[in-house]
Amino acid sequence: MIELYGQLTSVSAVLAGFAITFLALLLGHRERNKCLSASVAVTVVAAASLLVSALGWSLIASLLTQVPDPQAGTTAQEFDLSWLASAHRILSYAFLCGLVSLFAMLGLSGWLRNRALGIFSTAVSVGAALTVWQVLQHVID
Repeated sequence: MIELYGQLTSVSAVLAGFAITFLALLLGHRERNKCLSASVAVTVVAAASLLVSALGWSLIASLLTQVPDPQAGTTAQEFDLSWLASAHRILSYAFLCGLVSLFAMLGLSGWLRNRALGIFSTAVSVGAALTVWQVLQHVID
């Protein structure tokens, strides 16, 4: 289980880094319009959601590596992990929110240039999002 949380942490952190990098590029964009504002908004949501999931799963993995030590006075009864399933579910929702926002960001990016590129980027993003959904529905809650 620790390995799963470690992998989810890594994926979330890489995608959050990608979103933050894209956000920096958007904030440097000179032209101001509604599409740029929408792109910045979904990019902030993507970065924040993915950072939350990365941090949460990292902390859970770290907690799970702590082994009770009878010599130090800690016992297995002191480690109540009943909250773990609900925390994983919340982090999974944050991750999915980040992914949806990431695909929305990619879809909006083409519209910053022109209509043809906007249609193309939207179509590719929707296709990629549907493909990822087919995989993820079997992997996380």
